[in-house]
Amino acid sequence: MRRRALILAVAAAAAWAALHLLDLAPVSRAALPAAGAILLVAAPLIVVADAAARRRTPARAAGTVLACEGEGVDPSGWEYTLTVRFTSADGRDHVITESGRPRRRPSDPVTVRYDPRDPVRARLDLGAAPAWTAAAVVLLTGAVVTWFAAR
Repeated sequence: MRRRALILAVAAAAAWAALHLLDLAPVSRAALPAAGAILLVAAPLIVVADAAARRRTPARAAGTVLACEGEGVDPSGWEYTLTVRFTSADGRDHVITESGRPRRRPSDPVTVRYDPRDPVRARLDLGAAPAWTAAAVVLLTGAVVTWFAAR
């Protein structure tokens, strides 16, 4: 859900900057530098937040998709809710559910990250690429908005 909100905020900022460039919407000149600064600061925070989440869930386990629900409205296919079962290091089975994930078929293998002291705090391991991609988009948008502000 946070990714979707972040993508919408970035798209709104980009549209806002484009409208300003085309003089199709009245935009305060003072607001552009603030918006650019916020986006430039937010970009590294996305990566830091992802790294902190990875530190909180250091253990990894093989999981199996039990169910994949959703309509995949987004062309990227990241609108699915996955239910996944995994076995923690102590041998107990756990089931987690996560939304906003890529489509998987039941019985597909996935990697799960979890906290060994509290296996209920688990999440699917998608690697660092989604966080870096989001940070790059936010950084680029912040740079464009800042450039428009400096003109």
